[in-house]
Amino acid sequence: MTRPVIGICMDHVQDVPNPAFDRSYLKLYPQYVECVIAAGGTPLVIPIVNDPQQVRPLLSLVQGVVTIGSDDYPAAWFGKPTLPTDDPCTPQRAAFDRAFVRMLFEETDLPVLAVCGGMQLAVIHYGGTLVQHLPDHTTLEHRRGPDFYRYHDIDIEPGTTMHAALGTTRTNVNTVHHQAAEAVQPPLRVCARAPDGTIEGIEFTNHRFRLGTQWHPERMAESEPMRRLWQAFVGACR
Repeated sequence: MTRPVIGICMDHVQDVPNPAFDRSYLKLYPQYVECVIAAGGTPLVIPIVNDPQQVRPLLSLVQGVVTIGSDDYPAAWFGKPTLPTDDPCTPQRAAFDRAFVRMLFEETDLPVLAVCGGMQLAVIHYGGTLVQHLPDHTTLEHRRGPDFYRYHDIDIEPGTTMHAALGTTRTNVNTVHHQAAEAVQPPLRVCARAPDGTIEGIEFTNHRFRLGTQWHPERMAESEPMRRLWQAFVGACR
């Protein structure tokens, strides 16, 4: 059986900024790669570059794309002021990601699994808004705990693509974020929520498989619903 090639985006890290000695680097947690491989895909890393047009040819080489977790995107992108609680990603990552998803969503028909910040970026791209700091709005703890990840249940809307992919309408997920989708606009719809109503999953209504998860399914390889999610994504790419 042919293994589809899955593009995986990267993070940009600015290590001790110094104009005379640039120590910035690109980062990708191996769990994304491992989950793609375990689900039957072949990973292809998509680097952050100064001119996003330079990676456009990669979109003709892959059969699907994973957009990964991120620190916060600029609040101005969704019409809100910057807050002291904002934890911004680097300007290089922000600029690249915005241009890349424009190409991905508007110029291709590729399946997409948008994880955490990747989901938030999809919401922003289509005119939605984010909750900038969840502790100001809910008592359910979504941020990291003593052992990094906390966990809570989510309810998945029956009959959605997310429901079909995970094979359940309720499951337990990890959580390590302080922002989340607040409102989504078409072609997106909400398909999963936490017990406090926080949006945990979105999907495209105009595509057979474009899903967003606020949690990190790549960090739950032992979970049967998460294995099914990765298999469903790679299957859609195939």
